Amino acid sequence: MLLGQAMQVQFAKVDPTNPLLGFVGVILFTFALCDLIPILAENLDYFDSLVPTRLAFYFALCAYTYFAKQSIVSNSLVFTYSFLEIWLNFLIYNNLRDEKYYRMKKFIEEHSDEIRAAQDEQVTIIKTDD
Repeated sequence: MLLGQAMQVQFAKVDPTNPLLGFVGVILFTFALCDLIPILAENLDYFDSLVPTRLAFYFALCAYTYFAKQSIVSNSLVFTYSFLEIWLNFLIYNNLRDEKYYRMKKFIEEHSDEIRAAQDEQVTIIKTDD
C-alpha cells in the first residue's frame, strides 16, 4: 500500500469479510496454476511469447491506473499489483533471454561440424573469364 500512496493513487479499503476477495484469490491461483504446468513441461516457447505480452499489458494497466484518477481500477491495490507484475515479468524476461543465449551456444558447440558442413555446401565458386 505504501507504493500506491507514494504515487498518490487512491487508497483501496479492503474488508476481510468481502466475498469478492475469495473470488480474486481463486483467479490468482488459477493464473499461477496455468503458469506452473508449462514450467513442469519445460515449454519455454510458451513463456517466450507470453512474458512480453504480459509485460506490455501490465505497463499499460499501471499507466492507466496512475493517469486516470477517477476510474474504478485506479486504486492502490491495482497499481501495486501491476507494478510488482512488471518487476517480476521483467526479471523472467531477462532470464529467458539468458537461457536462450546459453541454449543456442550449447547447440552450436554440439553441432559445429554439421553447421560448417552445411555452410561449405552453400559456398559456390564463380570463375570469371579474364
